[in-house]
Amino acid sequence: MSGAKARIVPTHTLLVLDDDRNVLTLLRAYFGGLGWTVEGCTEAEEALRLADSDLPYDAVICDLHFTSAHRSEGFDIVRRVRERRPRCAVLLFTGASVEAVREEALRQGVDEVIAKPAPLARLRDAALRAIKDP
Repeated sequence: MSGAKARIVPTHTLLVLDDDRNVLTLLRAYFGGLGWTVEGCTEAEEALRLADSDLPYDAVICDLHFTSAHRSEGFDIVRRVRERRPRCAVLLFTGASVEAVREEALRQGVDEVIAKPAPLARLRDAALRAIKDP
């Protein structure tokens, strides 16, 4: 190649659902830099709408708790994703104790539960594993 910058071709589509705008921004930048197409939001209502949409996602990274009084919106969102996209990879990225939520998360169809904070490469690797092994 003659020094031309390689064009990044989107490889996967990702939906990021987290009430922390900084987490959303960080994951958009990281996965976008890897060539992924990334959508996301910080509001539970919008997250449920996106989970119900016909948009094609290879993977969803979802927080368990949003900022409303209903403290388990993440599981509501996971159920919606699983109903609409049974083969979609679903990661629960949470500040809650992983041990406290793992059993319920697996029962709800989550592929992997990852505690915040975590290295971004760990999220990437978990998403890739789940996409390849639906």
